[in-house]
Amino acid sequence: MIELNYFQQNFELSPTLAANETVNRLRAQGRTIIHMGFGQAPFPIHERLTKGLAEHAGNNKYLPAIGVDELREVIMSYYSDILDVNPETHDVVVAPGSKLILFAAQMAVKGDLLMPVPSWVSYAPQAHMLGTEVIKVPTRLDDDGYHIDPYSLQQAIDNAREQGFNPNKIILNYPNNPTGLTISDPELEAIAEVCVKNDILIISDEIYGLLSYDGIYRSVSEFAPKHTLVTTGLSKHMALGGWRMGLAIVPKAINGLTSLIQSIASETWSCVPSPVQYAVMEAYKRHKDVEQYIQDCCEIYSYLGTYIAEGLRKIGITCALPQGAFYVYPNFAPYREALLRKGVRTSEELVSYLLEAYGLVSLPGTAFGEEPEVLTMRLSCCDCDGTEVLQAYQNGEELNADFVARHAPNIDLGLKAFAACVDAQNVENFGTVISIRTPALVDA
Repeated sequence: MIELNYFQQNFELSPTLAANETVNRLRAQGRTIIHMGFGQAPFPIHERLTKGLAEHAGNNKYLPAIGVDELREVIMSYYSDILDVNPETHDVVVAPGSKLILFAAQMAVKGDLLMPVPSWVSYAPQAHMLGTEVIKVPTRLDDDGYHIDPYSLQQAIDNAREQGFNPNKIILNYPNNPTGLTISDPELEAIAEVCVKNDILIISDEIYGLLSYDGIYRSVSEFAPKHTLVTTGLSKHMALGGWRMGLAIVPKAINGLTSLIQSIASETWSCVPSPVQYAVMEAYKRHKDVEQYIQDCCEIYSYLGTYIAEGLRKIGITCALPQGAFYVYPNFAPYREALLRKGVRTSEELVSYLLEAYGLVSLPGTAFGEEPEVLTMRLSCCDCDGTEVLQAYQNGEELNADFVARHAPNIDLGLKAFAACVDAQNVENFGTVISIRTPALVDA
C-alpha cells in the first residue's frame, strides 16, 4: 500500500486559498456571499506593468535561479532607500512569490521555529513540512500595535531549549497578517536584542511594509542587520498576487545562506517567469505615478479597515484599530454567552455559523495559531470592485460612509451580519438591511 506523508499532522489546503475557492464556488451557484476571508488586493494592475508584461511576453528563456541581474540591481537600489542595505552587505534573491522564499529560508537554517501567535497561516505548516517544531510566542494586541514582550520571547526560547528543542529562527510580520497591526521601532529593537543574544535568525516578512497607514516603513533589520533576512514582494502594494513575484534581502554576514537558497531554488522553482521579471522592474524605478498608486491604495485600505473596526466596536465586539495591510482581527469574547446560546463555542464554529446564517466568509483564529476557544477571526476589507473604488477615489470622491455604501456595499452587509449574529441592538447603523439568511449554505 502506498502511504501518504502528512508531515506529522493532517495536511489540508491553505485556509486562505480554501476560503477563496469556497467563495468562487458559491458565487458561481448564484449565492449571495460576503467575502471577508481572502486577502487579495482588489485594485487593477498599474498600466506600466501590464505594458511591460506585453512587451516581454515573447521572452521564454530560463533566467538565473535567484533572478536576472538587472532586476536584482533595481530592487537593491529601491530598498537601499528604505533599508540600510547595499551590494556589499546584502544579496537579493527573487522567487515565485514570497511564500517560497519563506519556505526556502526555513529550509536553509537548521532548528525549530519561534512563531508569534497570531501569525500568518503558512508559517507553521511550512515548518511541519520540514520536520521542525513550532514554538509559540505570546503576543498582545491593542490600538498601539502588535506587541511581543522581549522577556516572554526569551522565556519561550529558554523553555524550548530545556525541552530539547532548538529554536534558531523566528518569523516576524508587520504590518501583520492577520491583525493589521504593526510593531513599533522600540519593540523591534528589543526583539532584535534578544535574537542577536541567542544567535537566532530573524525572517522578517515585510510583504505589507509599504502599506503602513502612517507612511513609515519599519524593519527589524535596522537593529539586527547581520541576523535578519527580509522577505517581501509585489502581491500586496502592487496588487500582483497572481504574478507570483517575491524577493528576499539576504545578509552576507550569514556565510553561505544566499548560495544555499540559490541551490534550493535551482532544484525547486528554477526561476521566476522571464516576462514577469522584466515587467516588474517598472515597480522599482520610483516612477511618480507608481508611487502615487501605492499611496492611493494604502489610503483606501486605511479607511476601509478602520471603518470595519470602528463598526465592530460600536456593537461591542473587541477590535483594535488597524495600522496597516488590509485586515482586522476582532475578538468576540464579550459575546461569548450569547454565542453559546447559538451553539457557538469556538472560532471555527463561529465562522461556520456566519457562513451558514449570513453567507459571510471569514477565517477562524485557529488558522493563525490560536486555541479553539479564543473567539477571534480575520476579516479582510477587499470585497469590492477595486477598479471602481480606485477610480472613484482618484476622481476626488471623499472617503466616508457614503463612499462605502456606493462602492463597497458588502462591507456594510458584513457589519450588519455581525450585529445580527451577536443580537446587537444597533443593527440599523450599517447600510442596507441584510436579508441573506440562507441555511442552505451549510453545505459549504
